[in-house]
Amino acid sequence: MKQTVDSAPAELTHAIERRRLAQRVCDAHRGLDDSTLLAFVSGSVVDGTADARSDVDLSVVVDELPAAAVLESACRRAGGSPWLWAQADDSGQQRVVAFHVDDVEVQIAYASRAVLQDQVDELLVRHNPDTPLHKLAEGILKAEPLFGGGALAGLQAQLADFPQGLAEAMARHHSQPATPWKALAQIVHRDAALWCRDLQVQAGYRLLGLLAAVNRRYYCTFQNKRLRQLAGSFHQAPPQLADRLEALLAAAPAEAARALHTLEGEVLALVAAAFPSLDLAPLHAARARFIAA
Repeated sequence: MKQTVDSAPAELTHAIERRRLAQRVCDAHRGLDDSTLLAFVSGSVVDGTADARSDVDLSVVVDELPAAAVLESACRRAGGSPWLWAQADDSGQQRVVAFHVDDVEVQIAYASRAVLQDQVDELLVRHNPDTPLHKLAEGILKAEPLFGGGALAGLQAQLADFPQGLAEAMARHHSQPATPWKALAQIVHRDAALWCRDLQVQAGYRLLGLLAAVNRRYYCTFQNKRLRQLAGSFHQAPPQLADRLEALLAAAPAEAARALHTLEGEVLALVAAAFPSLDLAPLHAARARFIAA
């Protein structure tokens, strides 16, 4: 991102300004342990979606995290306010904090190298299908280095090799439980619009999780913050996926149920092709109990 703020298109201005701010915060952490320091920026700053409401997502990693007071002092050197909030694990080797710099909120995820590698292993080795660490993995893959580019490239190479075991675990996880089609067919005719909508939303989350498995994409529901960006990243998906999911939320309950039933069938066909050994019989049995409203 080499353009100047003055010459950049309006949609990139916020990203350029926040990228510079991120570098300033990173530079303020120099001297903690430069031999092992890794710092990178991710989120909307690097994917071109930053706007006036966007914060700055940073990660700072060293072999061993210093005390909280040392880290907060580094943030203050960058012009930061006192921490707005902070969360840490019992070991003190993982901490997330937020503060303001020039009226922009900055969030830093601090971790020791051992903690970060363990988080990566939770996905690549232990194949956890349902954890916010999927969001971390997605962020690392598109992150830009601020310091320690070689270490970041190594992490990105690890995460780019999406394991078959994780894809299968995600497919199993997001295929359960089956959408309660019999109940849904009944309540669309009753005074249960809120309940119908909840069932439709939960089914939508599962369908996105299944498609993430098919496409070998890290996924957690937080990524629905930008539904069209997520849906657009799937190479294998039903046509007009984002439009159809959004239409469900606006349609009357009976109409939405019929559309969801059709969409689920298309997703399950893709899942069956990608994971032929996965038992989808319970899902098809549930679908057979749906009587078009």
